[in-house]
Amino acid sequence: MKGRIGRVTADKKFWAALYILMALLAVISVYEGICNALEMSQDFQYDAACALINGYDPYDLSLDFSADRIPDIEGLKQFYGYFESMGTPQKMEANQFPSLLYILTPYALLPYIPARILWLITNLLSTGVIIGILRYTFMKRTDERLYPVFMMLMLAGTPWRNQLGVGQHTLFAVACFLLAVLVSDTGDGAEDGAFQDRKRKALRIVGAGLLLSLSYLKYTVTAPLALYFIYRRRWKEFAISLVPHIVLTGVAAYELKAPYIDMLTKPLKVASALTGEGSIDVGALTRGASWTVVVTGLIMLFILAAALMLPDGNDELFISTAALLALVMTYHRTYDFFIMIIVFGYFATGRMRAAEIIYLITTFAIFFVLRIYNESVISLTVSGALYYACVIAFVVIMTENMIKGRSTDNER
Repeated sequence: MKGRIGRVTADKKFWAALYILMALLAVISVYEGICNALEMSQDFQYDAACALINGYDPYDLSLDFSADRIPDIEGLKQFYGYFESMGTPQKMEANQFPSLLYILTPYALLPYIPARILWLITNLLSTGVIIGILRYTFMKRTDERLYPVFMMLMLAGTPWRNQLGVGQHTLFAVACFLLAVLVSDTGDGAEDGAFQDRKRKALRIVGAGLLLSLSYLKYTVTAPLALYFIYRRRWKEFAISLVPHIVLTGVAAYELKAPYIDMLTKPLKVASALTGEGSIDVGALTRGASWTVVVTGLIMLFILAAALMLPDGNDELFISTAALLALVMTYHRTYDFFIMIIVFGYFATGRMRAAEIIYLITTFAIFFVLRIYNESVISLTVSGALYYACVIAFVVIMTENMIKGRSTDNER
């Protein structure tokens, strides 16, 4: 049987047919995603960002939202009027910290329609960045023939298409994270003795830190991934990534004349209302139980422990496990699950081969089957069971490697 499979996959006609099929699916998905984004993009949080930069508290507006409380701002009038005319009225849900909403300032300064188009372009560019950089980071060991297949699979899947269509932030955030990793890794092993070398190294550190800071726009995905910088002992980059948010939170507190702590707690109050509305995450399973936050905290502590204890040479294992856990430790709809594609980079290392076919089936279930059955309870249950089986397998492998300990030499 293996010999027959080997002969088939060695045939150029097989790869040509596979590429044509995947390209056709990807093109259709991209087209539909763009059309949906041009019409909707309701999750953009344009309204929250617009309110904040104009001096209104988006969290108070979100917690007690009503049409008569909408600030007299032209952009907001356009935003709510547009969706009202479509019969899909929106309410403000500012579940982002103010420092993250400030990232959207260039878009919030524009009227809603141009801002929505610009955000679509940004997400398409972010997709290109993800495709380009994964090849040189966490999927660099992937077979050169398979890599395009995986990227087209990502584009063809429902999660990526919905991510684009509803105007979510994960594409932008993951692109910035991967850019931060690439910039941080550039020049590894180079001599730093000369002044110019030290200057270039400092620029790389600052650049990577600022890119990582931007990636927090979807912190429920990228905060666990950011611990990769702890795993790689990139302390400076990680510290720099926090500085803009500390400062901008203070700016928001000053502009809104509110206590600093309110700028941290209010977004969480807004977000807490969504705890039980995910797809297969822990909050969805517990139906928003208050103790869900404890589970989230424990998972984050596990990822941090892995970052501190995992031996060198496990980059793909760390990022794969962090990505899988990130998608279930807090509220997530299935549109964020396009990052599952990263995990195929770990299977390319030749480890855990027995689980590869199960993970492939799980990916197909989430990318395609859930859409076919409109995310029915049965389809979510089956897909969720497969997903959690994969999560458990990766957690076990990660734990085993953590126990082995980490090399005392942390120099890169």
